[in-house]
Amino acid sequence: MHPRLSINTISSFSQSLAEDLSMLKTLGAHHFGFPMLKVEKDLEAGLIAIAGSGLAVSSVAASSATSRMIEPEIAFSVIKPAIDAAVRLGAPMAYITSGTTPPGMSTDEAFALLVAALPKARDYANANGVRLAVENNSIANRSLGFTHTLNDTLWLAAETDVGVTLELQNCWYERDLPRLFRQGVALIAMVQVSDFKVGEDARMNRRVPGDGDMPLQWLIGEILDAGYAGMFELEIIGPAITAEGSEPALRRAVDKMDAIFAELGL
Repeated sequence: MHPRLSINTISSFSQSLAEDLSMLKTLGAHHFGFPMLKVEKDLEAGLIAIAGSGLAVSSVAASSATSRMIEPEIAFSVIKPAIDAAVRLGAPMAYITSGTTPPGMSTDEAFALLVAALPKARDYANANGVRLAVENNSIANRSLGFTHTLNDTLWLAAETDVGVTLELQNCWYERDLPRLFRQGVALIAMVQVSDFKVGEDARMNRRVPGDGDMPLQWLIGEILDAGYAGMFELEIIGPAITAEGSEPALRRAVDKMDAIFAELGL
């Protein structure tokens, strides 16, 4: 498995942490990311198990999706545990989605409030050697966040001095991406990879790379050409992944990504 490839265990969401760690070793993973949801029921035991796994942690996702991150104290209370976990495990970054908004709130107001809400958590992350990042999420998942375009997410990151978790499935259809990659490369903390089959439901419905319609090799090539030197993290979820099974789907995903990297000379 390529050393710049990681697996996010949201891809095996129904599995236990113990099952995840066993699967990751079978797949030959060197790095993995995980959502805090995987360890929150017994945080201490979970962190001990991860620390003893011999695997490097590439990212920790805060449990921000159903939280009102536009409120500073809520934002800090949700993000702090993920930062603390990242510090303990030696992970370079923790990330969030932008969370929920009340009915009737405009996106402009939501962005302004999030810009004001993040500094406390950002400063805490910086003081502890962890990079805080915000993910661009699909309009189909408005309930999870409101940062729906890469351009707007890069703007938010620049305004708040945080990074971006660049989810390719949520921006591959946007125009002028090579320019955005070049201009925003310093802000990109991680790139998440999956595929999408046009015509299917866009909500929580991803495919193994190569099984959909996204121009993944072109996208990854443009990101590399922009100077991105970080990790690529597989995050595949949805009915096709469930039907196939997490481990066989991830095995095919790893093989496809290794082939793409080889084609690109990485």
